[in-house]
Amino acid sequence: MNARPEYEERHRPSLQRNELQRNDLLAMQALAPLSLTYLPWSASAMRPSGVVAVLNEILVHQRRSVVELGSGVSTFYIGRLLRQRGGHLWTVEHDERWAKLLGRELANEGLGDVVTVVHAPLTPAPSRWPGEESTWYEQRGLTEMTAGRTIDLLVVDGPPAYQATHAHSRYPAGPFFAPLFAEDFAVVLDDIDRRGEQDIMQRWEHELGVTFEHRPTNGRIGIGRPGPAFTV
Repeated sequence: MNARPEYEERHRPSLQRNELQRNDLLAMQALAPLSLTYLPWSASAMRPSGVVAVLNEILVHQRRSVVELGSGVSTFYIGRLLRQRGGHLWTVEHDERWAKLLGRELANEGLGDVVTVVHAPLTPAPSRWPGEESTWYEQRGLTEMTAGRTIDLLVVDGPPAYQATHAHSRYPAGPFFAPLFAEDFAVVLDDIDRRGEQDIMQRWEHELGVTFEHRPTNGRIGIGRPGPAFTV
């Protein structure tokens, strides 16, 4: 009688990987209408099912003022959808060479008036996680970017946080952007299969007054919104 639960528990990691792969395949089909040209989808990019979840958030909740930390494939899909639906994306990138390349490619695609690429090099983090000497984006450029604006969607996929010494390097995004959030907003955090991002979600729930919906097999993202979780 208990063989099946024991099997699922023992094989949970592989079962989750299989489900994640299936969701990514379905997501690629959903992204087809916005897949206008080849994009360099690297191992560090947000997974296709995560990108679809972000686009659903924009469409269902009418997000129009979007900030993305960590630029890449998702930048183009978000920009393309906002060009259709209205709105603007500010995408922040620490790598100057990558930021310039993205800016050129976005302009070539006619997205220059929809997406603003902000180069912000990494400096000592303003709100460090206890016991870590991590870095975060230079605040001067971010302050200029957000002047006089409210944000209704924050997508956090940077800076890099795969090293144990920088496991919580994405935490400062919460304290920095909290005063800028609109009354109705959402925060998307990528890579929640890692312990550092799990710690960050727990702390942000307390500090930002949000509830995170965990999606370990659907993009490996968490979506935090004020009040109880709502699935789209």
